[in-house]
Amino acid sequence: MAKSEDIFVSISPEIYRKSKSNLLEGQIDLLTVIKKLHNLKVLVRQKNDLKIRMHRLLTTISNQTESLQKKMPKPKVPRGIHIHTTFETKPKRSFSKGDEIEEELKLIKAKLQEINA
Repeated sequence: MAKSEDIFVSISPEIYRKSKSNLLEGQIDLLTVIKKLHNLKVLVRQKNDLKIRMHRLLTTISNQTESLQKKMPKPKVPRGIHIHTTFETKPKRSFSKGDEIEEELKLIKAKLQEINA
């Protein structure tokens, strides 16, 4: 016997199958998203571990370089020596392709005049 609050609806088997497949596809999509989120969490943990490791390595490297710099002798230069650097500036020649071609043309013209004369 049915209670007065219950409602019965008849659905065709095709619609039932289609809606059931849609529901299962939605569940599959949700599970793949959960799986990807889990993989992202793992990657974030690995990234943080690598950052910590890199920080430790960099601090050890900086400490070692500081200790090496402390052990290295410092150069002592007498105060009486002054280094003067003077550079002689020579006029720069600027040769461009156009100038070179003009000079070649002049040479060729001179040779032609000698041959024709």
